[in-house]
This record gives sequence, C-alpha cells and structure tokens, in this order.
Amino acid sequence: MTVSSKMLKKLKKKIADVKGPLGHIKRYGFLSLLMVPGVGHATASIDSVLTKGLSILQGPLAKGIGVMAIVGSGYLCLARNKLPKEQFVMILVGLGIIFGGSSLFTTLTG
Repeated sequence: MTVSSKMLKKLKKKIADVKGPLGHIKRYGFLSLLMVPGVGHATASIDSVLTKGLSILQGPLAKGIGVMAIVGSGYLCLARNKLPKEQFVMILVGLGIIFGGSSLFTTLTG
C-alpha cells in the first residue's frame, strides 16, 4: 500500500463522516472538486494561479459589476439617502484599488 492510497482512504473516511442536513451536498461537492484537473492536481505554479486571479478581478465581467456597484451605491447615497457617504467613499476607494492597483504598482516600483 502506497502513501497516496493511505491518504485516499483517510480522505474517503472523513468525507463519509460528513453529517447534517446538507451533508450529502458537501460530500459530493467536495468529490466533484477533486475531479477537476486544476483543483485535484496541483499542476499550476503559484505565479499562474495569481495571474489568473488577477485577470478574473480585472476582467470585463468584474469591471461591469464594479460599474453597477458604483451606480447602485451612488443612487442609494445621493438620491435616496439610504447609504452613508462614508460607505460610498469606501466602495469607490476599494474599486479604485482593485482596478488601478497594477498601474499604481508599476508607477511606484518604476
């Protein structure tokens, strides 16, 4: 018996011990994640993982969601007075850091 088969048996036992109202969903969800090649096999380097995460955070879908967040929070803050101005400014600063972080880093480091 190899080390990996021992670890697999321990993992199967831990997965089988998951109980509760959503236990079967947790169990099969975890097993389905193990079947995904990117998650189950650590073949990607940390650089490619971070690059992929950055491209997701700065991609077109994220930019669209960011614009909708600015519009929605601006409407709630200015027109409806339901959102404090401090939270609106925090949303603006946070989105500015996310979308402008790479250019800010390049500017600071040269």
